[in-house]
Amino acid sequence: RGIEEYETIAIRLGTDKDWFASIRTKLIETCQQKNPMHPYWDVPRYVNNFQNGLKAIWDNFLAGNEIGHVEVKEEGEQGTMEIEIVAREEKRQIAKDGREQNTTRGNEHGDEL
Repeated sequence: RGIEEYETIAIRLGTDKDWFASIRTKLIETCQQKNPMHPYWDVPRYVNNFQNGLKAIWDNFLAGNEIGHVEVKEEGEQGTMEIEIVAREEKRQIAKDGREQNTTRGNEHGDEL
């Protein structure tokens, strides 16, 4: 992506009201997401990706390569806390199922709760 592409985008944003409105709406909706696993709100994930990008740029510079676009690809698709949250939810569901089974067994035997 070169400067020409950014100029083209800037010109289109300034001249195409419908496209500007659609981009604006998309950005606002993205910023208002409540999902804590969304990459925008997962700060440790963002920092890790940013560091990986800086390292790629530095390695490229040291190798004497031409300056260019850097794309950081994540190894996994889950956020930094997502695995922990999923595990907690599974434990919570198991405990809830256990309580429901105990309640059902008690009612089968005429026990009051």
